[in-house]
Formats: sequence, C-alpha cells, structure tokens
Amino acid sequence: MSVVEIINHDEVIYTILDKPPPEPPRTPRYESQLEKQLKEAKRPELRRTFGYAETPLKPPDQFLKKGQGIGQPIKHTDHKCFVSGNLPPVPKRPPPGKKQEKPVVNFRVINIKKAVKTKGKPVEPRLVDTRDGHIKKIKGSGEVPEYCLRPDFGQMPAYLVKRNRKIQKALEKIRHAEENKESLCKLISAEDRLKLLEDLKHNWSLMQKAFLQLPMLTDTIPKILRKTKMEQELKQLEKDILAESNPYIYIYE
Repeated sequence: MSVVEIINHDEVIYTILDKPPPEPPRTPRYESQLEKQLKEAKRPELRRTFGYAETPLKPPDQFLKKGQGIGQPIKHTDHKCFVSGNLPPVPKRPPPGKKQEKPVVNFRVINIKKAVKTKGKPVEPRLVDTRDGHIKKIKGSGEVPEYCLRPDFGQMPAYLVKRNRKIQKALEKIRHAEENKESLCKLISAEDRLKLLEDLKHNWSLMQKAFLQLPMLTDTIPKILRKTKMEQELKQLEKDILAESNPYIYIYE
C-alpha cells in the first residue's frame, strides 16, 4: 500500500475540466431604412395636446352637398368597343313643338263644393258619470240595452242552421234508401233448386262413404271427436235435403 503526500492544496475542479466552446456570433438585428426618415418626418408638436380646446366649426355655406359624399368607386377599364360594319344613322331629334296647355283649375271653388257636400262626423253618444268630467262611451258600457235590440237577437246562428240542414238532408237520404231498398230474400228458380238439391245429395253420399270407412273401435279421443263431427255434418246435410224438397225456397244475399 502506497501513501501519497499532498503538499499543495490549491487545486480547483473548474481548472481541471475543459472549457465550453465559445458561442457563435449573433447576426445583426434587422433595422428598417425608412424608420429614421419616418422619425424625422414626424412633427412632435401635434402630439403635445389631446386636441382642440374648442372644436372649430365649418361655415354654414360649406355643408355636404349632393354628389360630394363618398360614393361607389368608378371602375376603369381599358376595353374599347370596335364597331364593325355599317350601323343605321342616329335618328334626328324631332322639332320642338308647342306644349299642351294645362287647363286652369280653380281649386278654391272645388274645395268649397267638397266642403258643402261633405257630411259632418256623427257625434258619438257619451256619458259623464263623475263630477270631475270623466267621459265614458255609452256604446258597450252596458248602460243602454243594445244586444236585445239587435235584429238577429233570439235567432238561431247561421252555422247551426246550416248544420241542421245537412243533418236533415242526410236523414232524408237514409230514409229514401230504406224505402227503395230491394228485399234481401229472393225466391230461387226451379232449376237452381234442383241443382242445389243434387249438390247436397252428392255431398251427403261422400260424407256417408267416409263415415262408413271409420274404424269400428273408437278407443282414442281423436277418433271419438272425428266420429261425432262427421255425425253432426251428416245430420245437417239431411236437414238441408229435407228443406230443399220444398218447391218454394228463399235465399238471403
């Protein structure tokens, strides 16, 4: 093991480390060339106050006249229209003639005639109901009977009369349709009766054949239900055949 003896104690860590690289030079700041001219052209004397102590007024003859305001900008264009061909001549102005004389109207006489013919405004009946001169219109105040004196007082309104007429017309139409209604019960002819009887007998024979083909032993519920249903249908067909034997048969449509 070796021992190092330190005699000088003036070592600094910052002297041992490498120095950082120098910063690159900065580019010069942009300066406008017109800035100095603008500063010289400014007049600082105009910025010394907040404005005029008294607003100067224009003389009365310098008012804004017609056409002196800010209007629409005029559009200028370089377009030129080149005329090609022969155009008809410009029509000449007609010779000046005498203007038609206006008839002389005496407005005084006309106004006097109108004033004589006009009728005065009717005086609206009013009522003074207080000592202070409070005026109240009689019409609509309830002091005078008005509603009971109307020509249509106590009469049925027009819309109810119109509705009753419609109802009456509908009832008459129904009554007329019932009176002229054809009977639903009709007598069938002999040919139709024979054909209907033949069809019933044919159906009965088919049903009877199917009934006879049923098994003799009915030990299940479906068999019992089927047999009872076929028996009921056979009975109904027999009743219909007996009824069709009558020479007079009516049907309902």
